[in-house]
Order: sequence, then C-alpha cells, then structure tokens
Amino acid sequence: MAQPLILRFGDLVIDLDAYRVLLADRPLALTYREYALLVYIAGRAGQVVSRRRLLEEGLGRHDPGGLRMVDEHVRHLKGLLEREGRAFIDDLGEAGYRFARPGDT
Repeated sequence: MAQPLILRFGDLVIDLDAYRVLLADRPLALTYREYALLVYIAGRAGQVVSRRRLLEEGLGRHDPGGLRMVDEHVRHLKGLLEREGRAFIDDLGEAGYRFARPGDT
C-alpha cells in the first residue's frame, strides 16, 4: 500500500489524498480554489511565488477573476490560517507570496 501524500508544517497538515486540511487537529473548510492555491504555494515552501504564477498554475489560466481573484483568495486563506495565531503565508506585494517554512516566522 502506498504512503499517503501529506504536507506537514507544524500543526498544519495538508492531506493530498483525502483532499483535507487540518490546522491544530481541526478541519479547515476551504473552497476548491483556496485548496488549490494552498497546495500550490505550500508545495513551494520558502520560495516566492508570483501572483501571475498562482493564477496560471494554482487556479488555471482561464480563471475569469484574474490577479484580483488570486489576491482575494489568498487574503481569505491567510485569514483562515492566521486565526490560530501563525502566519503561514507572507504577502510580498507585487513580488507575490511565500509560504513560510517552519522556523521562518
């Protein structure tokens, strides 16, 4: 049996097989787009990911909302994650976003 695909960042667990995100052992209710963005940016932890790259790779290049939609989804996602007191996603302005590795914050 194959090992489950899981990304772990402290108390944040992203279970790619089960399409589930847990924060402090509690499930997070994410939209499809929020989940897609989280998986994309967390999978590149420590790297700067441009807003354009998130639009093209995270949401799919045909998303009608464009870069503003990326910003809205990331802002909401950051709010959900920060509710527990830890900032996982750094907003780097025009450069984009960076998912902080454990110990970076």
